Amino acid sequence: MRGRREVGRRARRAQSGPGRPTDPARASGGGPARTEVRAPRAGPARRLLLAGLVLAVASGCTLTEVTTAESVDVVVVEGLLQRRDDVGFEPSALTVFLHRTIQGDQGRSTPVPGADVRVVVDGTREILLPQVGQGRCVASTPIQGEGTCYAAAPSEARSIAPGSQVRLEVRTPEGEEMNALSIVPGDFELRTAEAGGACIVQADTTLEVVWTPSVGAWAYVNETSIRRLRQAWPDIDPNEIAEPLDLLGLSVSAADTSIVFPAQFGIFDRGDLNQELALRLQQGIPVGTSASISIAAVDRNYINWVRGGNFNPSGQVRVPSVRGDGTGWFGTGVVRSFGVDAGATTSCRTF
Repeated sequence: MRGRREVGRRARRAQSGPGRPTDPARASGGGPARTEVRAPRAGPARRLLLAGLVLAVASGCTLTEVTTAESVDVVVVEGLLQRRDDVGFEPSALTVFLHRTIQGDQGRSTPVPGADVRVVVDGTREILLPQVGQGRCVASTPIQGEGTCYAAAPSEARSIAPGSQVRLEVRTPEGEEMNALSIVPGDFELRTAEAGGACIVQADTTLEVVWTPSVGAWAYVNETSIRRLRQAWPDIDPNEIAEPLDLLGLSVSAADTSIVFPAQFGIFDRGDLNQELALRLQQGIPVGTSASISIAAVDRNYINWVRGGNFNPSGQVRVPSVRGDGTGWFGTGVVRSFGVDAGATTSCRTF
């Protein structure tokens, strides 16, 4: 029987896209919770088989030999702690999504039921994650995507303080063992509005959102969800405006602690947005609309792994943080959220 060391080496060569977290800033995934921070949601869950292909080609275009290496069955771990305010917005969440690289009989990536999944906080306290419905971990998967979700109670996720050291431990019924370590980013405060609160922004003007630095954060994944744009701008084809319209922003270093709403949100979506809609959002949001804004301080593990669409904050290649008999990532984020309504005057202010 192959030793775990050999499996681990092959696992590190495997690649798999993240499941779409139900929110970092909602960070899913593959995103900040949507990072959609229910991450930054990250991209849809999918699997890539670890296989080698060698082609020997004779003169001209004649294919003379095809050799396919044996695929390796590797567990992919996608874990995320979203430590939130729990005031008026989504609750804190601690989820782990497990799936395998090998396809099942129906051509689907296979789930990993019956695993022992736990998180050790600061080396002293254990939180067990029971198996739950898949929707607790991901908002969507491909038609041929399957996996198994493990999640802690929101109160247990909320009990993990910013700055804590958290160690994920996974053991499958087959004896495979995986682990990962993260330092939760430090606490931070919003300076534009109170976390969990709301303020008024003058219609058709921008708002600078400011916050204090988070110790240990590698970046800030920022998301806004804007409502009722279709009614406010009826001259734009309603099929071109999602309801609500979710836009993602990114502050690329721990020292970058401000972003302009809504102009600097949607940097990963501009290729898909209606041009007129994108231009108007550079000026602000119109009367009658409202939005929620989330700022997520995320750790290195999140930034090194989560990819989706144009969201590639540290390059195209994922760097796993899970070690042992599998691959994947375990990231952490601290999320602060508030709401805005478009009105005649501005009550939002930086303090």
